Amino acid sequence: MCRVVLMNKQGEKEIEKTYGLDKYLKYLEKQLGGHGNGFALLKNKNVIKLEKGVNLDVRDIANIIRKTSYDWCVFHTRLASIGKKSDENCHPFEKDDFVLAMNGTEKSVSFVSEIKEITDTEAILDIINTYHFGLTALRHFNSIFMGFYKGKPFVVADNVSSIQVLRNKKTKALVFASEFPPKFRSNIYETTDCFIWNGGRLPNTLEKYKARFYPKRIVRKLGTDWGYPELYGQCYMNEIEELGDETCGI
Repeated sequence: MCRVVLMNKQGEKEIEKTYGLDKYLKYLEKQLGGHGNGFALLKNKNVIKLEKGVNLDVRDIANIIRKTSYDWCVFHTRLASIGKKSDENCHPFEKDDFVLAMNGTEKSVSFVSEIKEITDTEAILDIINTYHFGLTALRHFNSIFMGFYKGKPFVVADNVSSIQVLRNKKTKALVFASEFPPKFRSNIYETTDCFIWNGGRLPNTLEKYKARFYPKRIVRKLGTDWGYPELYGQCYMNEIEELGDETCGI
């Protein structure tokens, strides 16, 4: 599992105003990342910058993003699952028409990863390019994919519990992200169904996000039995802990 963000320039400004861009990227890194960071910028349908590395600091990334004129940005912080911790295995990956970043683990391609000594994300990208598949091929996996395809931003979301959307119609800010901190209380939406977005109109599966709260005993069980408490995102774990064993409904 990792953390990934796709945003336009207006979305960056919304994050900066609400939380601070470098602080937000650091927040994502602390949640489920820290094994390497990377980002890519798209301007006028061309990738104008792509950097990644194990020691690439989110503060440096934030400074570059702020100072650069771009249309779309994809950011990824890695929590290594398949593939060693290395600069080459950091996201995003670029090949032909694709710039790809993924949140998830795809064991179905692990044999390709092991043979070629690459990540599952890069293995998927290799398969797609070898057989000239498009975005729809990503729907056959269970992860969240973000990036650029043929000069346009895209999101392929099969696992809808791992994605949220910041949308401000007035400023035209748009951010697809694994999660947002609790301070983002307005303009946050979640999806009710799987979708593919490749620019243009947003999917009609969005609804206003509402924080789900669970008793401490449930959170404890999720953390010990399921590996990590991410039923509706870790961004509300602080509130859950403060509530103790009381439950707040929707």
